[in-house]
Amino acid sequence: MRRLFLCLTVFVLATFMPGEAAHAQCISDAELTEKVNEKHSDTDISSVKKVQLLKTLQTGFLKCGRPRNSAYAQLAHRLGDSYSKTDDQERAIFYTKEAAAVNSSGNAAADPSFLANSFFNLGIFYKRLNLLRESHYYFDRCIAAGSKFPAKYFIVFMAFEQNAYAYYQTGDYQKSVEVADEGLSFAREAGDENARAPLLAQRAQAAVELARFQEGEANVKEAIALLEKTGSDAAHLATSYSVYADLLGKKGDAKASLSYYRKANELNRANGNLEQCARDLLDLGSVYADDLAQGKMAVYCYNEGVKLARKTNDLYQLAALYSNIGVVYGQEKKYSRALSYYQKALNILPLSFTDSSLKANLSVNMLNLVSNDYFVTTIIANKGSALLERYKQSGDQEDLKLALATFEVADHAVDVMRWKQYGEQSKLVWRQKTKEMYERCIAVCFYLKDVEKAYYFFEKSRAVLLNDQLSGAAAEKHIAEKDRNREKLLRVKSYVLSQKLMASIQNAGQYARLKTEWRDAQDKWESFIGNLEQRYPAYYQYKYDRSVYPYKAIRKKLEADKQSLVEYFTGDTVIYALLLSPSGQKLLKVKYPDYSKDVSALLALSADQSLLNQNYDRYCSLAHEVYNRLFRPLDINPGRVVISPDDHFIPFDALLSDPGSKSSFLAKQYIFSYVHSMRVLMKKSNSSSSNTNTFLGVAPVNYKPGSGLSSLPGSDRSLMTIAAGFKASKLLTGAEASRSGFLNNLTKYQLLQIYAHANADSANMEPRLYLADSAVYLSEVQQLAFPNTDLVVLSACNTGVGRYASGEGVFSMSRAFMTAGVPASLTNLWQVDDKVTYQLTESFYKYLQQGMPKDEALNKAKLELLTDGDKLHQMPYFWAAAILIGNTDAIDQPNTANLYFWILISLLVFISALFFLVKRKK
Repeated sequence: MRRLFLCLTVFVLATFMPGEAAHAQCISDAELTEKVNEKHSDTDISSVKKVQLLKTLQTGFLKCGRPRNSAYAQLAHRLGDSYSKTDDQERAIFYTKEAAAVNSSGNAAADPSFLANSFFNLGIFYKRLNLLRESHYYFDRCIAAGSKFPAKYFIVFMAFEQNAYAYYQTGDYQKSVEVADEGLSFAREAGDENARAPLLAQRAQAAVELARFQEGEANVKEAIALLEKTGSDAAHLATSYSVYADLLGKKGDAKASLSYYRKANELNRANGNLEQCARDLLDLGSVYADDLAQGKMAVYCYNEGVKLARKTNDLYQLAALYSNIGVVYGQEKKYSRALSYYQKALNILPLSFTDSSLKANLSVNMLNLVSNDYFVTTIIANKGSALLERYKQSGDQEDLKLALATFEVADHAVDVMRWKQYGEQSKLVWRQKTKEMYERCIAVCFYLKDVEKAYYFFEKSRAVLLNDQLSGAAAEKHIAEKDRNREKLLRVKSYVLSQKLMASIQNAGQYARLKTEWRDAQDKWESFIGNLEQRYPAYYQYKYDRSVYPYKAIRKKLEADKQSLVEYFTGDTVIYALLLSPSGQKLLKVKYPDYSKDVSALLALSADQSLLNQNYDRYCSLAHEVYNRLFRPLDINPGRVVISPDDHFIPFDALLSDPGSKSSFLAKQYIFSYVHSMRVLMKKSNSSSSNTNTFLGVAPVNYKPGSGLSSLPGSDRSLMTIAAGFKASKLLTGAEASRSGFLNNLTKYQLLQIYAHANADSANMEPRLYLADSAVYLSEVQQLAFPNTDLVVLSACNTGVGRYASGEGVFSMSRAFMTAGVPASLTNLWQVDDKVTYQLTESFYKYLQQGMPKDEALNKAKLELLTDGDKLHQMPYFWAAAILIGNTDAIDQPNTANLYFWILISLLVFISALFFLVKRKK
């Protein structure tokens, strides 16, 4: 069960002057500015009233027929800010953009320095709407505009802090560090020591998440020293104490962590910041519960936090505290009590959900109203987990059924959260955090013996980010620009009204009115989406269809293709294996505590020829153990098998079925291919067989001196051998295999063959292909479209490795092509001898040209290598690195042999007809 934490941040909107009503007559710019400034510090005027006053001023200004100038821009800016404080982000953005447009006009009456204020506010508004790309864009524009005017430096520093924090929130910790460093550099240039402290604290938060504790500690200590010296910024000092407390906790110093959380709490209490005090108590309780195993003290801290959250009416904070109390009782195996607190947490949310029965869960409409999606998803998942654990304790099947129903709601909440996230790093963060939930979902299905529902959760648990990237890329091709903008406008409108609705829950009359408005906006959005389903079916499928590829359709496809599907889910202590085959289905729970150690050792031996040769007995032992644990219990009939792994790819065809035979490779019985997930596979888009460009071969052969890359002699000749079998081909070899030549031709061909070096570090290096003059990176390939391409063959070292992300798999070069829409790739898991690579690749194409499915062609090529008489080639190092990922269908493209055959037939027919005609004339 996951404990809830609240992120720390301190920011102030770049707004300083509300407004009041104008007189009917025209007033000067100076008078207008004075009236806008007059009420700046008046806390007795509500934001709604300020909107009314500022609208009156705006009406008066416009009636006078004067051109919009800096005074009007300032008025529009304050109007936007006031709308924001009424939770109307739509109007807030409209008026703030109007202010920015006036001051960007270049007219003499404009004030370009004030752009810093407007751009900052736009960054905040878009962040509230979860439109992070736009948010980063406007923070960057604020920095660019404000850095020209010393009077605006304070806003620039806030923009740096907010931008760094936004990257931190979405899990892009390295980018957060970089933005903080840019801000610190600017502060040094400006000679502003006070501005450095918040940026140092933010940098420390991100550094800690990157496990760079030493520099994180140095940063936060410096921040604390600066803030304690000035004593003028209690809010940031309290935040810095909390950041340091978190760092100390991660380092294992629980007592010191408690000390700094208490310091933060005392400072916040002294300054009347009760809302932050409640968060401090949440953090204190978590240290007691997680690090010191003192449940009673944890519950005490949480209950103290509950008192403060009630005073401040912070309902999400209150829900988090109740949920964490539930976690403590769950740790004590008091599941019924834990469940009562999870339900209490859901009931306290501002969603009008009051049913305290455990059978009751949030509706779809309620999930759409949620403003803190991760919190709510976590609470629902915690409830499902407690029901599962109570079943294990009591054996009551009713708890299992309730757990399944609850996890289905949590899964829907994950989809809602996913639709609101923009950016790869953001999605990776919640993918890692929700994997535990999907393990519990599958566990419930295992106990219920529900294979079909298990298949659903297996599919939902994996490669969601890849699926989204494919969906997003494909969706953009299937809808008109005006309709895309209209959809976004309706979505934002619904979201804005949902936030206003939640803010008015205490006002019955206003709540009823806003609920009607929100439902109307939601209905219009959903109606528009429904209309898109009719007008743009492909767009709807890619963008809004949350279903997995249907279970019955998969069974039917597997039967037609005579294939079996095996999906694995790797949990903390167990592995779940799902088999779907023409002969039946299975869901197994495998206890394999040494899984990670064994697989890592197996791959390390496979990838090193010398090491494998010296330790072949060890390899045989590991290869049989992995087979015995992961594959043998499924009892699969020999034939074609599709593997959907949860983490790194394992070369299943190199596993050994007989411990007494060192050559009992599964490749001799089974034909393996791999998929990221079945729904990713089924979103493939094959090219038309009418495409005249068939084969593109790329081989730099030689690399620049000093590059550290060895030559690939013979790769150009291998390309010529392969190309001879295709009707239309193009070869880029030597200097022609440049970066520009590669990118200019890459997307035009049905088959891509690449002989080049490639590399990636599993942690920090982005995968790349090395060409004759420079490299092409994974991120660049991902941005391309491949409407004509069926297969890419990456006969280069390490094209199948890369950074591993929990729940997503390996971010490799082959994955980049899959993301860009290529339905299949043949890639290497480790570096292989060049001559053997050419031999295997040429054999693969030979069988492909004979009309074999891709997986069978690869298997045939491997078996050919195994039986070529060279005993050395029997070692898996030489042949097991190559794996096929994605679609396995045969290539629908005639080769030159077929073409010559039909030409010959046509010629014979023509000669026969001619002979017949001549004979008749005679």
